[in-house]
Amino acid sequence: MSSDISVPSSVPTAPPKTHARQLRGDVQGLRAVAILTVLAAHAGVSWFAGGFVGVDLFFVISGFLITQQLVGELGRTGWISLRRFYARRARRILPAATLTLAATVVGAVLLLGPAQVAPLAVDAVWAAAFAANIRMAVSGTDYFQAELPPSPVQHFWSLAVEEQFYLVWPLVAVICIVLAGRIGASRRGEGDGPQGSARARRFLLAAIALITLASLAWSVVHTPGEATAAYFSSLTRAWELGIGAGLAILVTSGRVMQRLAGAPWARETLVLGGLAAIVLACLAYDEATPFPGYQAALPVLGSAAVILAGALPSGETTLGARLLSVPPMRAIGDWSFSLYLWHWPLLVMPEIILQRDLTWPERGLAVAAAFVLAYVSFRLVEAPFREGAVWRPTRRALTFYPVSIALVVVIAFGGTAYADFQATRGSYQPAVTLADAPAADPSLDEQEALVRASVLAARDDTPVPTELRPALTELDSLKPRRTRCDYTDDTERDLCVDGDPDGNRTMVVFGNSHALHWIPTLNRIAKKHGFKTYFLVKNRCVSASITTDRGGEKDPYTECDDFNRWAFKQYKRLDADLTVVSTAPPIQGVYDEDGSWVGERTRIDELMHPAYTDFLRRVDKHTGRTVLIRDIQGFDANAGTCLSRPGATLGDCLMGAVESRETSIDVQVRAAKQVGVDVVDMNSYFCWGGSCPAVVGDTITHYDGTHMSRQYAPRLAEPLARRMGLRTHG
Repeated sequence: MSSDISVPSSVPTAPPKTHARQLRGDVQGLRAVAILTVLAAHAGVSWFAGGFVGVDLFFVISGFLITQQLVGELGRTGWISLRRFYARRARRILPAATLTLAATVVGAVLLLGPAQVAPLAVDAVWAAAFAANIRMAVSGTDYFQAELPPSPVQHFWSLAVEEQFYLVWPLVAVICIVLAGRIGASRRGEGDGPQGSARARRFLLAAIALITLASLAWSVVHTPGEATAAYFSSLTRAWELGIGAGLAILVTSGRVMQRLAGAPWARETLVLGGLAAIVLACLAYDEATPFPGYQAALPVLGSAAVILAGALPSGETTLGARLLSVPPMRAIGDWSFSLYLWHWPLLVMPEIILQRDLTWPERGLAVAAAFVLAYVSFRLVEAPFREGAVWRPTRRALTFYPVSIALVVVIAFGGTAYADFQATRGSYQPAVTLADAPAADPSLDEQEALVRASVLAARDDTPVPTELRPALTELDSLKPRRTRCDYTDDTERDLCVDGDPDGNRTMVVFGNSHALHWIPTLNRIAKKHGFKTYFLVKNRCVSASITTDRGGEKDPYTECDDFNRWAFKQYKRLDADLTVVSTAPPIQGVYDEDGSWVGERTRIDELMHPAYTDFLRRVDKHTGRTVLIRDIQGFDANAGTCLSRPGATLGDCLMGAVESRETSIDVQVRAAKQVGVDVVDMNSYFCWGGSCPAVVGDTITHYDGTHMSRQYAPRLAEPLARRMGLRTHG
């Protein structure tokens, strides 16, 4: 969803968790359709990439069924009991969800390395507190999280969206009932009875209509520019639950049902048209589709049409309803919540363990295992608690909430402590030193020689050093450090002085995140050599005279174009003595002069050469000297993840450069040489003899596949200054 600010099809979705007794057969079948589409998308069925819209079906179904319960209680008693409502929710969702969270954390402790257990523990606590969507939105909008594997509990985000909605909606319903009662009492004492109940339903309908319209507007406005945050947001998703809730209130209207009852052809059209809309969304949408936004209307309205068509008893006799109500579909609908809970960790954790995508037979096995666990979980956990066979009293059921959170917290942080212990368990393994290798080439400096020693140690399958920097349970600290002006917010742009604020020389740095990871290095150089420094750096914003896409989305990255214009305007005023450029190539594609998107790598490189050349030539006109730092080598594997695998040695994590990426980086170098800009190549501080160690000495070199770690960057300050030809400024 994507990663890279796009919403990939691998982002998980969730089914409803409403009471299953006396459910319509077509609704249960619709739940089956929803979970099967999600399974297809997550299992990697390419032609069904839009299966992530299953979440929209689930939200509509959930909104309908939950509100149907509330309206039914209102009709029977004239009131809504919040205690009974939240007790039903607790019995319905918490036992199975808590079991899944606990089992996933325990499984991670046993099967994954410390690097995965620590963040998973935090994710699990957020999930238990119904805040996983907030956690995933923050992680998903963090550029440096993009290349990391998804969390095994990422799928709890949609459960969080539902529970946040249901924290608010019953309270709104109670307020509507109170207002309706007071108005009725002031009008001939009509606060009670059928007229009062009808008035309360009208208030409920008005309230949910307002919520739905506001949420839909928010979704349409925010999805294009904030795709990942919008995907996980309750504010952009509430309207989907609101459609179901409004539908539940409408079907209590005798007038609506009378019209529907008199038009059997309309019911057939609704159910078949609704199913067609769902299928169309699954086939037409993919990870590049901005979502939810207005695109979500297709599956949302499609599922609403199916539900409305079966609202009358005779509605279940339609062709579509009969297809949905066949026993296998009803059974899968019954298991849908448990099936959803288990399928995602079973698909994700093996990929983390194996460090590769699963094969089709492996995916099939994972999905089959999910069905088995779903059946067992439904029979032994979900159904007994839901039906009240266990902890039926309302007060006791409400204790599920604190008990669930406490249990997950204990297991999560107990797992982290155990993983931390495992990371340093066994005999002490020292760091690699220069003494571990034969005499190095005298032309190599000490750090280059240490890289050579680390390569040779890895080739000998030397164990991973016990005291790594950082520890395997603290890999998040590898993330490149930002400056005060990181320019992620396009509404605020200031110039921030780094380096030596009192320096009498000026350094300006252009680039994207691959300039950002040089900040610890360049700041040390700036302080030593008397440079006040300005980092005109924006993530994913390539330093070249060309429009790129957003990476993962085939939309022009216009914010980057705007930033580059602003940055260059500031740059011309700074009178730089030294300008440093460090930029990664475009992630996915660029736009040619005709405005057409180009995604073929050879063609991209052809377009990038003049784009780099023009940018460097413009920059070089306004500075004393320009230096291009050749982008560092990137890898297919993640160093921290590899090192934390149980039993891993340095040899298991000895990597090679990605050839296609190196070709694109060479385009930068050719452009710099054409302009006459100095090029500094630092790859000898990462690789030797075609091999690149994950650990140099005792330090992990990369945060992910392409970014240098915060811990390794300072060690290159002296070598980089030397290669840039800098001398201490007196």
